[in-house]
Amino acid sequence: MDIFREMECIIKNQYKNILVKISKPNHNFKMKNNKVTCCCTLTINAETERKKKAINDKLKNLVLKYIDEPQKLIRYMKFNKLNVYTLKYANIILNLIKEEEGFITPKKGLEALIINLLIGIMSEKKLIFKLSTKPLFIFSQNNDEIFTIARALYKYYGFKNKLPGYDYHSQQLFKKIYNSKNKTTSPFENRTIEEMYACKDAINRDLESINFTIQLSEETQGAKFALNKIKENKSANI
Repeated sequence: MDIFREMECIIKNQYKNILVKISKPNHNFKMKNNKVTCCCTLTINAETERKKKAINDKLKNLVLKYIDEPQKLIRYMKFNKLNVYTLKYANIILNLIKEEEGFITPKKGLEALIINLLIGIMSEKKLIFKLSTKPLFIFSQNNDEIFTIARALYKYYGFKNKLPGYDYHSQQLFKKIYNSKNKTTSPFENRTIEEMYACKDAINRDLESINFTIQLSEETQGAKFALNKIKENKSANI
Protein backbone atom coordinates (compact mmCIF):
# COMPACT_ATOMS: atom_id res chain seq x y z
CA MET A 1 0.00 0.00 0.00
CA ASP A 2 1.32 3.44 -0.92
CA ILE A 3 0.55 4.87 2.51
CA PHE A 4 3.10 2.55 4.12
CA ARG A 5 5.74 3.36 1.50
CA GLU A 6 5.22 7.04 2.28
CA MET A 7 5.38 6.33 6.01
CA GLU A 8 8.63 4.42 5.58
CA CYS A 9 10.23 7.24 3.59
CA ILE A 10 9.15 9.91 6.08
CA ILE A 11 10.34 8.01 9.13
CA LYS A 12 13.60 6.88 7.52
CA ASN A 13 14.38 10.49 6.59
CA GLN A 14 13.63 11.59 10.15
CA TYR A 15 15.84 8.84 11.55
CA LYS A 16 18.66 9.35 9.06
CA ASN A 17 20.50 12.06 10.99
CA ILE A 18 20.19 10.11 14.23
CA LEU A 19 21.67 6.95 12.72
CA VAL A 20 24.48 8.88 11.01
CA LYS A 21 25.47 10.61 14.24
CA ILE A 22 25.34 7.34 16.15
CA SER A 23 27.60 5.64 13.58
CA LYS A 24 30.24 8.41 13.55
CA PRO A 25 33.01 8.30 16.15
CA ASN A 26 32.60 11.06 18.74
CA HIS A 27 35.20 11.73 21.39
CA ASN A 28 32.55 13.29 23.64
CA PHE A 29 30.88 9.89 24.09
CA LYS A 30 31.41 8.43 27.55
CA MET A 31 32.44 4.79 27.69
CA LYS A 32 30.95 2.99 30.69
CA ASN A 33 31.78 -0.57 29.77
CA ASN A 34 34.20 -1.77 27.10
CA LYS A 35 34.15 -5.46 28.04
CA VAL A 36 31.68 -6.60 25.37
CA THR A 37 33.49 -9.00 23.07
CA CYS A 38 32.93 -9.64 19.36
CA CYS A 39 31.80 -13.18 20.11
CA CYS A 40 29.22 -11.92 22.60
CA THR A 41 27.91 -9.35 20.09
CA LEU A 42 27.52 -11.97 17.36
CA THR A 43 25.63 -14.24 19.76
CA ILE A 44 23.24 -11.44 20.73
CA ASN A 45 22.65 -10.51 17.08
CA ALA A 46 21.98 -14.12 16.10
CA GLU A 47 19.47 -14.50 18.92
CA THR A 48 17.76 -11.25 17.91
CA GLU A 49 17.46 -12.41 14.29
CA ARG A 50 16.05 -15.76 15.41
CA LYS A 51 13.40 -14.06 17.53
CA LYS A 52 12.52 -11.62 14.74
CA LYS A 53 11.92 -14.48 12.28
CA ALA A 54 9.74 -16.35 14.78
CA ILE A 55 7.69 -13.20 15.44
CA ASN A 56 7.32 -12.49 11.73
CA ASP A 57 6.10 -16.02 10.93
CA LYS A 58 3.69 -16.26 13.87
CA LEU A 59 2.20 -12.81 13.43
CA LYS A 60 1.83 -13.07 9.67
CA ASN A 61 -0.39 -16.14 10.04
CA LEU A 62 -2.49 -14.40 12.70
CA VAL A 63 -3.02 -11.21 10.71
CA LEU A 64 -3.82 -13.07 7.50
CA LYS A 65 -6.58 -14.90 9.37
CA TYR A 66 -8.29 -11.56 10.09
CA ILE A 67 -7.04 -9.61 7.07
CA ASP A 68 -10.53 -8.48 6.07
CA GLU A 69 -11.92 -8.27 9.61
CA PRO A 70 -9.79 -5.86 11.69
CA GLN A 71 -12.44 -5.51 14.40
CA LYS A 72 -12.37 -9.26 14.95
CA LEU A 73 -8.60 -9.09 15.39
CA ILE A 74 -9.06 -6.42 18.07
CA ARG A 75 -11.67 -8.62 19.79
CA TYR A 76 -9.21 -11.52 19.60
CA MET A 77 -6.59 -9.35 21.34
CA LYS A 78 -9.03 -8.41 24.09
CA PHE A 79 -10.08 -12.06 24.49
CA ASN A 80 -6.42 -12.91 25.09
CA LYS A 81 -6.33 -10.33 27.89
CA LEU A 82 -4.20 -7.73 26.14
CA ASN A 83 -4.79 -4.19 27.36
CA VAL A 84 -6.61 -2.79 24.33
CA TYR A 85 -8.48 0.53 24.39
CA THR A 86 -10.53 1.76 21.46
CA LEU A 87 -11.30 5.40 22.20
CA LYS A 88 -13.34 8.01 20.39
CA TYR A 89 -10.77 10.73 21.11
CA ALA A 90 -7.65 8.59 21.05
CA ASN A 91 -5.70 11.38 19.34
CA ILE A 92 -6.02 13.57 22.47
CA ILE A 93 -4.17 11.05 24.62
CA LEU A 94 -1.62 10.25 21.92
CA ASN A 95 -0.79 13.90 21.25
CA LEU A 96 -0.28 14.59 24.95
CA ILE A 97 2.22 11.77 25.36
CA LYS A 98 3.79 12.21 21.90
CA GLU A 99 2.86 8.71 20.81
CA GLU A 100 1.11 7.27 17.78
CA GLU A 101 -1.86 4.96 17.47
CA GLY A 102 -0.99 1.37 18.30
CA PHE A 103 1.24 -0.26 20.90
CA ILE A 104 2.46 1.81 23.86
CA THR A 105 5.36 0.46 25.90
CA PRO A 106 5.13 0.80 29.72
CA LYS A 107 5.36 4.34 31.07
CA LYS A 108 6.31 5.77 34.46
CA GLY A 109 5.76 8.98 36.40
CA LEU A 110 3.57 11.86 35.23
CA GLU A 111 3.32 10.45 31.71
CA ALA A 112 1.83 7.22 33.09
CA LEU A 113 -0.58 9.14 35.35
CA ILE A 114 -1.88 11.14 32.37
CA ILE A 115 -2.47 7.97 30.35
CA ASN A 116 -4.25 6.21 33.22
CA LEU A 117 -6.53 9.18 33.95
CA LEU A 118 -7.45 9.91 30.34
CA ILE A 119 -8.13 6.25 29.56
CA GLY A 120 -10.36 6.09 32.63
CA ILE A 121 -12.26 9.22 31.58
CA MET A 122 -12.64 8.37 27.90
CA SER A 123 -13.50 4.72 28.38
CA GLU A 124 -15.89 5.59 31.24
CA LYS A 125 -14.12 3.25 33.61
CA LYS A 126 -12.82 3.70 37.13
CA LEU A 127 -10.06 6.31 37.33
CA ILE A 128 -6.64 4.87 38.10
CA PHE A 129 -4.22 7.09 40.01
CA LYS A 130 -1.02 5.18 39.29
CA LEU A 131 2.42 6.36 38.24
CA SER A 132 3.01 3.37 35.97
CA THR A 133 1.27 1.63 33.09
CA LYS A 134 1.30 -1.89 31.73
CA PRO A 135 1.96 -2.57 28.02
CA LEU A 136 -1.15 -1.37 26.21
CA PHE A 137 -2.75 -0.61 22.87
CA ILE A 138 -4.65 2.54 22.00
CA PHE A 139 -6.71 2.61 18.80
CA SER A 140 -9.20 5.06 17.40
CA GLN A 141 -12.79 3.91 17.75
CA ASN A 142 -13.98 1.76 14.83
CA ASN A 143 -10.45 1.38 13.48
CA ASP A 144 -10.72 -0.46 10.16
CA GLU A 145 -7.04 -0.32 9.18
CA ILE A 146 -5.70 -3.85 9.59
CA PHE A 147 -2.09 -2.81 8.99
CA THR A 148 -2.13 -0.31 11.87
CA ILE A 149 -3.18 -3.16 14.13
CA ALA A 150 -0.60 -5.49 12.57
CA ARG A 151 2.21 -3.00 13.19
CA ALA A 152 1.09 -2.57 16.80
CA LEU A 153 1.09 -6.33 17.33
CA TYR A 154 4.54 -6.63 15.78
CA LYS A 155 5.85 -4.15 18.34
CA TYR A 156 4.06 -5.96 21.15
CA TYR A 157 5.59 -9.32 20.24
CA GLY A 158 9.01 -7.67 20.01
CA PHE A 159 8.52 -6.19 23.47
CA LYS A 160 7.21 -9.49 24.85
CA ASN A 161 10.23 -11.35 23.45
CA LYS A 162 12.58 -8.74 24.89
CA LEU A 163 14.14 -7.61 21.64
CA PRO A 164 16.74 -4.88 22.23
CA GLY A 165 15.23 -1.41 21.92
CA TYR A 166 11.88 -2.08 23.58
CA ASP A 167 13.07 -1.68 27.17
CA TYR A 168 11.98 1.39 29.13
CA HIS A 169 15.38 3.11 29.02
CA SER A 170 15.81 2.73 25.24
CA GLN A 171 12.26 3.86 24.48
CA GLN A 172 12.45 6.93 26.72
CA LEU A 173 15.81 7.95 25.28
CA PHE A 174 14.55 7.48 21.73
CA LYS A 175 11.38 9.52 22.36
CA LYS A 176 13.38 12.29 24.01
CA ILE A 177 15.84 12.53 21.14
CA TYR A 178 13.23 12.08 18.42
CA ASN A 179 10.91 14.76 19.87
CA SER A 180 13.71 17.20 20.73
CA LYS A 181 12.96 20.71 19.45
CA ASN A 182 16.24 22.25 20.54
CA LYS A 183 18.07 23.10 17.33
CA THR A 184 21.00 24.91 18.96
CA THR A 185 22.55 21.92 20.70
CA SER A 186 22.84 18.31 19.62
CA PRO A 187 20.54 15.87 21.47
CA PHE A 188 23.53 13.48 21.46
CA GLU A 189 25.82 15.76 23.41
CA ASN A 190 27.39 13.98 26.39
CA ARG A 191 25.58 10.73 25.61
CA THR A 192 27.35 7.48 26.34
CA ILE A 193 28.02 4.84 23.69
CA GLU A 194 25.50 2.60 25.43
CA GLU A 195 22.84 5.29 25.09
CA MET A 196 23.63 5.78 21.41
CA TYR A 197 23.23 2.09 20.66
CA ALA A 198 20.11 1.86 22.81
CA CYS A 199 18.58 4.61 20.66
CA LYS A 200 19.72 2.87 17.49
CA ASP A 201 18.08 -0.39 18.65
CA ALA A 202 14.79 1.44 19.28
CA ILE A 203 14.90 2.99 15.81
CA ASN A 204 15.64 -0.35 14.17
CA ARG A 205 12.68 -1.98 15.94
CA ASP A 206 10.39 0.81 14.73
CA LEU A 207 11.59 0.46 11.14
CA GLU A 208 11.14 -3.31 11.30
CA SER A 209 7.50 -2.88 12.32
CA ILE A 210 6.97 -0.64 9.28
CA ASN A 211 8.75 -3.06 6.94
CA PHE A 212 6.59 -5.89 8.29
CA THR A 213 3.39 -4.04 7.39
CA ILE A 214 4.72 -3.08 3.96
CA GLN A 215 5.67 -6.67 3.16
CA LEU A 216 2.34 -7.94 4.45
CA SER A 217 0.36 -5.39 2.47
CA GLU A 218 2.27 -6.18 -0.73
CA GLU A 219 1.71 -9.91 -0.29
CA THR A 220 -2.01 -9.57 0.43
CA GLN A 221 -2.60 -7.07 -2.34
CA GLY A 222 -0.70 -9.33 -4.74
CA ALA A 223 -2.77 -12.33 -3.67
CA LYS A 224 -6.02 -10.41 -4.13
CA PHE A 225 -4.89 -9.24 -7.56
CA ALA A 226 -4.10 -12.83 -8.60
CA LEU A 227 -7.45 -14.05 -7.27
CA ASN A 228 -9.31 -11.38 -9.20
CA LYS A 229 -7.43 -12.34 -12.35
CA ILE A 230 -8.41 -15.98 -11.87
CA LYS A 231 -12.06 -14.96 -11.43
CA GLU A 232 -11.89 -12.78 -14.54
CA ASN A 233 -10.44 -15.65 -16.61
CA LYS A 234 -13.09 -18.05 -15.36
CA SER A 235 -15.84 -15.59 -16.25
CA ALA A 236 -14.35 -15.12 -19.71
CA ASN A 237 -14.22 -18.87 -20.27
CA ILE A 238 -17.82 -19.30 -19.23
